[in-house]
Amino acid sequence: MASGITVSGGTGGIGANLDDMRAQAKVLETMTVALLDRARSTALFAVDPDLLSSAVLSPVTAVVAEEKIVAATGKLVLFATEAGVSAVFLEGAVVAYESVDKALAELATLGTNAVTFVAGSLIIPAAIVGGTLVLSDVAASYIAGYSEELGDSLRDAVAKGAKNPLLLLSPPGFASLVASSFSAKDANANASAILGAQLAALKSLTADHAQQLNVLLGQNAGIVDFIARGAPGLLTGLVAPLYVILGPSTNAIMTALTGVPWPPTTYEQAVQALVGAANKNGALEDGKPISEADLFTPPPILGQSVTAPQSISGLMNGSAQIDANDQLDGKDNDFARIRIVKIDGDPPHYIVQIPSTQSWDMKAGSTPNDLTSDTAAMTGRQTALASAVAAAMKKEGISSTDPVMLEGFSLGGITAGSMAADPNLHFNITHVVTAGAPIANFDIPHSVQVMSLEHNEDPVARLDGTANPDRSNWTTVHADAPLLASDNGVAPGIAGAHNADRYAKTAASASVVGNASVDAWQDSAKDFFTGNGTVTDYGAQRG
Repeated sequence: MASGITVSGGTGGIGANLDDMRAQAKVLETMTVALLDRARSTALFAVDPDLLSSAVLSPVTAVVAEEKIVAATGKLVLFATEAGVSAVFLEGAVVAYESVDKALAELATLGTNAVTFVAGSLIIPAAIVGGTLVLSDVAASYIAGYSEELGDSLRDAVAKGAKNPLLLLSPPGFASLVASSFSAKDANANASAILGAQLAALKSLTADHAQQLNVLLGQNAGIVDFIARGAPGLLTGLVAPLYVILGPSTNAIMTALTGVPWPPTTYEQAVQALVGAANKNGALEDGKPISEADLFTPPPILGQSVTAPQSISGLMNGSAQIDANDQLDGKDNDFARIRIVKIDGDPPHYIVQIPSTQSWDMKAGSTPNDLTSDTAAMTGRQTALASAVAAAMKKEGISSTDPVMLEGFSLGGITAGSMAADPNLHFNITHVVTAGAPIANFDIPHSVQVMSLEHNEDPVARLDGTANPDRSNWTTVHADAPLLASDNGVAPGIAGAHNADRYAKTAASASVVGNASVDAWQDSAKDFFTGNGTVTDYGAQRG
């Protein structure tokens, strides 16, 4: 079971409270207008012709009536004033909180980029120093190896010279004795042995401490947030040495190289700069969109039950199953398996499960769920994988009004968030579920109910460099990565936290914690989790 579960956002989050305050302010504004309208109507009674004409017959009664009308009008105006002031106060409090929060975030980002700029500017000098130290170590090993062989040769020369002392007294003769005993092959072997011993010691040290380092990095995975948030400063710092050589022309050169204005000032520009530079070399190009005609029926999953998910945990189990069975003709990483679950009803509901990254090649291959799709999606562009998902949805017959839940782990989650934020995608996306997916920077509409699962040790979930929005429609569950049976009690650390099976366990734990935001999200999604759905898998490849 996952531990350390914390929940932010959703109906119990700060954002929801701010939304409530803003809604209450609008109610008070409406009440103010209504009270003022009533006050104006009441005031008109004071100048009513019938009342004024009656004053001639009964002046005292008329005065009393006028007094009551004025008093009632005054109270209505007073109530309207109080309601109006309260509305202004509530709206002002919300604006003030949001303004301060935004200012603090911008200040933190500025400070982060200042630090990463310095760090980036030191990387190349540090690499040079490190390379020099490595070369010095190699040189020292060879000096030691040759010195050892030279010492052996001197001893052999002295031993041979004992039989002919005249050779020892003659420098040329002694040199010939040493040369006859010296072996460059043996000297190289000695040097290699010294280097080998050093590498073996380093390997032993690495093996002994790798798991400790893995766990330590997992406990401090927040450094990934820091680096991602400071990506503009880091990239600018990396090329800082060029400014010394090229001067101001560096900006123009880097702009031409990356395809974006230099230096980058935002996270998105930093990612686009990396992708743009790779594109110049033919790498990380996502390829053409995938249409319905490109889809096919993938091989069935043998020996495993394929059922409609009945919970968030069931969704994650489905993601793990999908990623483990994206094979065609016995070849790994050959196609993307997109799963659509249809839940009958009026209207029918659909769950669309999107696969995660299966190829890490820098150039696009047959499978659209690869590194090129990752990088393209992180820049906010729609990808070949997203087009394949949309094509599968059309082929399934999903209408523009049928409720749809998009779900995915890692790249699948990034794609789900990106598609939900796409105003040109004409589907009724009502729910999004992601795990280990950096989607905080996507402008997902408030009408979409989002559930994000993020392990504290998972570096991938932190690649957007910012926390998910604290909004009433966006619930984020943070938890320590749980142990699997295969771990044998060893913590997964930063290397193993990004795992769909672990997220399935986290989802199961989060579903029963009794948190208001999680419970509200699950209640909103209950029509998707009936367990009576029809499951259809679609295969997608690049042409």
